[in-house]
Amino acid sequence: MRRRGRLGILLGIVVALPWAMSCSGSGSASVAGMGRLELHLTDAPLDLSGVAGVEVTLDAVTVYSGVEEMDGTDTAPIVVMDHPATFDLLTLTGGASALLASADLPSGFYQRIRLSITAASLRYDDGHEVDLKIDSNKVDIPIRFQVTAGGTTQVTLDFQADASVQVNGTAAGDYILRPVVTPV
Repeated sequence: MRRRGRLGILLGIVVALPWAMSCSGSGSASVAGMGRLELHLTDAPLDLSGVAGVEVTLDAVTVYSGVEEMDGTDTAPIVVMDHPATFDLLTLTGGASALLASADLPSGFYQRIRLSITAASLRYDDGHEVDLKIDSNKVDIPIRFQVTAGGTTQVTLDFQADASVQVNGTAAGDYILRPVVTPV
C-alpha cells in the first residue's frame, strides 16, 4: 500500500509539473506555444513631380513585447529580419504591398516594431538618382498586436514616403528621409 501511495504522489507531480511551470507568471511574451507573424509594407502615393521611385533599404526588423520580467527588465526583443532588403515604395501604392518579414514568435502581446534603415534614394524620371540623408537609422512604430499559438498574425505598415521625404531648407536641393511609418 505504501508503494502505491508513493507512486500516486510521484504520478501526480509528473502530471502537475508542466501545468505549474506554464502558470509560473514569468511575464514573458509567451503564453503557450508559437504563432506566425507576417509583416507587410505598403505606401500611399508620393506627390513629387518627376520622381519615378523612392527606394529604402532596411537591414533589420525587431519586435518588442514590452512585458516586464519578474526582475523589472523588459523581455528580450526578437529580430524577425536581419538581412538587407530594398523596397521601391512607389511600387507599393494603390493597395499593393510587399512581404517585409515573417517569423515564428512566442504567442502573446507585442507593443512595438523597430525598422533599421541603412539607405534611401530618389530615382527621377530621367534615370538619375539622389541619395537621401537619413536623420535616424531607426524608426519605432508603436503598435499593439497579438500573436496566437498556432495562428498567423498579419500586420501591414504604411511607410509614408510623401511625409518622409523632405527638402532641407538650409542646403539647396538636399533631400532628407525622416521616416514616417504607421500601422494600417
